[in-house]
Amino acid sequence: MAQTSLLQGKRFYCREWVFHKIQHCLQEKTNSLSVVTSTPSKQPLLTPGGGASNPGTLTTESTKSGSSWGVLLVGGPGSGKTALCTELLWPTSAQGTHRGMQQQTLAFHFCRADDSDTLCIGGFIRGLVAQICRSGLVPGYEEKVRDPAVQRTLQPGECERNPTEAFKRCVLLPLLSVKPPQQSLFLLVDSIDEGCQLGEGEQRSPPGSPRTIAELLASHHEFLPPWLLLICSARRQNKAITKLFTASGFPVPTGATPECPKRD
Repeated sequence: MAQTSLLQGKRFYCREWVFHKIQHCLQEKTNSLSVVTSTPSKQPLLTPGGGASNPGTLTTESTKSGSSWGVLLVGGPGSGKTALCTELLWPTSAQGTHRGMQQQTLAFHFCRADDSDTLCIGGFIRGLVAQICRSGLVPGYEEKVRDPAVQRTLQPGECERNPTEAFKRCVLLPLLSVKPPQQSLFLLVDSIDEGCQLGEGEQRSPPGSPRTIAELLASHHEFLPPWLLLICSARRQNKAITKLFTASGFPVPTGATPECPKRD
């Protein structure tokens, strides 16, 4: 079951500029679909088993490296990251409903420090698979993940032991092998920095396996299909997240824009 937001249904105000920027990024992804389908892919090869601070401000940046780029929402505690992500998925305003970006949601996940289930990599992967199947936005995906070999990697215990293999076989490879949708879609992960402190003290098993959702996405976002926009949010103070996504070529915030503080 996907982890959802505790702020769902609460009214949201301000920060229209963020929504406009995300909408622009989605449109750019959509515009590039015709180019992607008519030219050879330049994405890295992916095979199974292979390795491949003002609290009242919020900033969003995007970088473009080939087809692998996304959006990182960064702000201090109380700057409104979770509220913004919630409004993107379940708009409460007329403007939000009119934008219609919620219709481009492929899957989402809300991490919470006070709920260990939301920080579990295995649960995260299984939640993504369930949502993608239910969405009906990617025809052919559900059939591919029904394969017994794929299903084995999703089993509780197995998925936790080897999240990299599960993510490749159950999410990346099926998405890369189906026909691209008519318009771009997005995957949203809120508070991706939660749980990083827990991961620092854990033993990697097997060696090199990601310990957190952040590590998993940072090391694999370049393999996401070009029509999928990854949107993540994190606290500005968490340098570990910035370092993770910098090293993997993901967006790094370079400035902040003062906005109305909102409760996270």
